[in-house]
Amino acid sequence: MAEGFQRATIDRDYLLKVVKELISIPTVNPPGERYEEVSTYLRDSMRELGLRVEVVKVPDNIVEQYYSWARGYPRFIVIGRLGKGGPVLHFNGHYDVVPPGQGWSFDPFKPRLLEGRVYGRGASDMKGGIAAILAALKALAEYDALPGNGTVEAAFTPDEEVGGETGVKYMLDTGLAKPDYVVVAEPSTSEKIWIGNRGAVWGVVKIRGRQAHGSYPWLGLNAFEAMSEIAVWLKKNYVPSLSRKRTSLPLDDPRASSPTLTMGGEVRGGAKTNIVPGYYEFSIDRRVVPGERLTDVEEELKRAVEAAARETGLLSQGFQVAYETTGKAEAAWIPQNHPFVELAASAIRDTLGIEPKRTICVGGLDTRYYQERGIPAITYGPGAPGAAHMPDEYVPVAEMEKTARVYVALALRILERAGSGPAGLHEGSSVV
Repeated sequence: MAEGFQRATIDRDYLLKVVKELISIPTVNPPGERYEEVSTYLRDSMRELGLRVEVVKVPDNIVEQYYSWARGYPRFIVIGRLGKGGPVLHFNGHYDVVPPGQGWSFDPFKPRLLEGRVYGRGASDMKGGIAAILAALKALAEYDALPGNGTVEAAFTPDEEVGGETGVKYMLDTGLAKPDYVVVAEPSTSEKIWIGNRGAVWGVVKIRGRQAHGSYPWLGLNAFEAMSEIAVWLKKNYVPSLSRKRTSLPLDDPRASSPTLTMGGEVRGGAKTNIVPGYYEFSIDRRVVPGERLTDVEEELKRAVEAAARETGLLSQGFQVAYETTGKAEAAWIPQNHPFVELAASAIRDTLGIEPKRTICVGGLDTRYYQERGIPAITYGPGAPGAAHMPDEYVPVAEMEKTARVYVALALRILERAGSGPAGLHEGSSVV
């Protein structure tokens, strides 16, 4: 392995070319723009490296089942394979990006290389990770470094930014990919392995009052004012209770060790300035820490909203208040000392000369779909802390190079074990 690894250097020019070309395709989600274009680019890129590639269009009815707003925007899954047989080491990257938003110093889809950083929307989350995967595949393919049997697989999927149901979930549900081990190239940074992620329950609080003319407000029931009372009650009476729940697992930020609540990310209601609003609703984002159950969290939210409606006196005034869950994802993780985590840590240690941290990601990741199925999966990819989703998003070039080198080293370690099969790294696994 050492000899093969020494020969498998990363082509920096290729890496930069790929990340810039990917950023130049504005795959903004929602609604899912230019997905076919980026899928074609990824297909052609892997074929040029000598991989066997398939592109699968996600059925329209599946897309509409999860994202009715995405009608007319097709989704594609691109899978490339190098080598043959098992075990299968699977790399994943999502190609969708969040909208650019405001505050950029330049066009977010015209990438710039400045002082060792590539700037542009999606640079860190996560087209830099996709570029690192492709650069690692190039190194493996060019130097014929695959020992014995075994497959290195790369899957590029849509819609992680809106839940991943039509991307990684669909791919695994339908058996398009059946990996033994997984690396998701989200921006953990080269110094850190994310062994899992927090979960979330998303919901909406609906308040129905009575619409009336603004000249006669006493004839109406103002749903906006009622909504404000509900939000204030939750802030004062429910949010403090969350700090009493903590996970002992290591989090990226210690403040994320307890559940959190964000209200009002989305607010809907009202009709016109001179109308007493008869309906309002606001969103709830309740983050879930390892050890909590989604059913318990849903019931907790429902009881909290009911208590808020009752104790503020809104029900006795004639308002109707209801809570509805709109989305949910379990917290998922793999043990810090899992054999696959240890193997990845050894690849980082031998390649970069550092001992990586092993933490839980504060946000949500597609990695959970693999872990929930009992597949050993970690998250490890290039990035810069705090850069994702921000104006002037960037990825350091050195980060992409480092992680690509680690990917090569990890692939060689996995494939060298092909003769003994994948069972050895699955011993003692405990994925929640």
